[in-house]
Amino acid sequence: MGLTIAYSLLASLFIALTVVPAMASKMLTKTKEQKEDKFFTKVIDGYGKVLEISLRWKPVVLTGVLVLAVSAAAAVSRGTAFMPDMESTQMTVSVTMPEGTPLEETARTTDDIIERIRTLEDVEDVGAMASTSSLFLLTGGGDSVKNATEIYVTLREDKELTGDELAKKIEELTADIEEAELVINTSSMDMSALGGSGISIQVRGREIDTLQTIAADIAQIVRDTEGTTEVSDGMEDSTEELRIIIDRDKAIGHGLTVAQIFQQISAKLADASSATTLETEIREYDVYVKNANDIALTRDTVKKIKIDVTKKDGTKEKITLADIADFETKQSPNAVNRADQNRYIGVSAAIADGYNIGLVSQELQKKLDAYEMPEGYTLVMSGENEMITEAMEQVSLMLVLALLFMYLIMVAQFQSLLSPFIIMFTVPLAFTGGFFGLYLSGSEVSVIALIGFVMLSGIIVNNGIVLVDYINQLREAGMEKKEAIMEAGRTRLRPVLMTALTTILALSTMVFGNDMGSEMGRPMAVVTIGGLVYGTLLTLVVVPCIYDIFMREKRRKKNEGKNVVSESKGTV
Repeated sequence: MGLTIAYSLLASLFIALTVVPAMASKMLTKTKEQKEDKFFTKVIDGYGKVLEISLRWKPVVLTGVLVLAVSAAAAVSRGTAFMPDMESTQMTVSVTMPEGTPLEETARTTDDIIERIRTLEDVEDVGAMASTSSLFLLTGGGDSVKNATEIYVTLREDKELTGDELAKKIEELTADIEEAELVINTSSMDMSALGGSGISIQVRGREIDTLQTIAADIAQIVRDTEGTTEVSDGMEDSTEELRIIIDRDKAIGHGLTVAQIFQQISAKLADASSATTLETEIREYDVYVKNANDIALTRDTVKKIKIDVTKKDGTKEKITLADIADFETKQSPNAVNRADQNRYIGVSAAIADGYNIGLVSQELQKKLDAYEMPEGYTLVMSGENEMITEAMEQVSLMLVLALLFMYLIMVAQFQSLLSPFIIMFTVPLAFTGGFFGLYLSGSEVSVIALIGFVMLSGIIVNNGIVLVDYINQLREAGMEKKEAIMEAGRTRLRPVLMTALTTILALSTMVFGNDMGSEMGRPMAVVTIGGLVYGTLLTLVVVPCIYDIFMREKRRKKNEGKNVVSESKGTV
């Protein structure tokens, strides 16, 4: 988009400097004097009176620049987003059956759900694919048992209901199917899915037990935060484990160390390894050798494991593991996740319908800041909100660089530091209008909206350049400052309004368009239109006031001196 705009403007500049003058010299040879439009004449006269009053009450007028903070706060109160929500012709329905459900039963339930979805008028096609839930894979389920399916729904291009409305319809149609758990995703096929979704918190530290305790506390905090749903403490895929706690005093009493005991336990619990492999034309078969004395281990048999003990006199005896150890059952994750060389357990949650990820994350962050973390343990926010923050930081940096480049270019053109400084006051005016536009339209502050601010900063300065440049020309010609400001405002009102209105009308098609994917560019158009409307109107009064404050009458005295010299030479 940036390259397209840059190339278009370069081409436009070339045409304006070459083709337009050439065509004007041939086509505008015969011109008729046009009568002044009465309506626009009244507009100019009215603007002249407003400008005159504004120059008298400059402090009041300059409050228009200070409204920026209010407008920004109002826009942020709507929330933030990585990408605007978009309508899509694709949606998915994840169906999960109870663990161990045979494929035939899963298929019957899925077929029933598909037939119900087909009754919706906006549905064009439905397909499904069987899969195995991640939980069942971790428990070692075989291929013959599949307890999950993904239903893919294709919607009509001219659908009447939105994705969220269709999701609610599907939930109503399948409410009586209690044995299946349905998760409906309406944004899996659009650009908003690139930003991830929901809240994700990493609880980092060393001890697994402490991590589990903290994760449970954090999950409860998330549940208590309004706007969250489907909260997970990261222990859904955990399994029970039997922990053996050696009593060191009893072990020493038998002449054993903890290491020696665990070596013997490990040898008895070790899995059998493949002794050899038989190869056939179809596949390979691993051959295992099983000792007839081996027994199937259970929790009770583990407690009765015999440990070999060598006495001081060299004789040997066997003691039961339960004589020197205690046992406890705990929940433990099936896998240990690591990030930045730290163990972590992830707490996650989805955002409920009608709530904004940015606002919910802000409220949650306040509660997390109040939670006292043990020493050596930290919380790291990730997920969609982290992506929003990082992306907005990058776009904000782009905006700062854009403003810096614009100022330097204007300094080179005006050969002055003050005139570009005055022109740059149009930027906060435009940003104020852009934020108000987002607030009034109910749009969130997204990355696309921030790109609109970058574009707006390059467009709005044109109005200030037109005004300030003409005021400087009039003063160079010998006109007094106040008179030059009034004359420039009345003369340049028409081109300022024309350039603003043409851009506003061109972008209005993006605001009011309802075709698929129009939501992507809408925040950018809203920001630009709001900024141009508010910025243009206030530029016409704020920039003249700022010019009157910063510029002195030195320029006129220099011109008078030049005129005296010219008159002495007889050239004027």
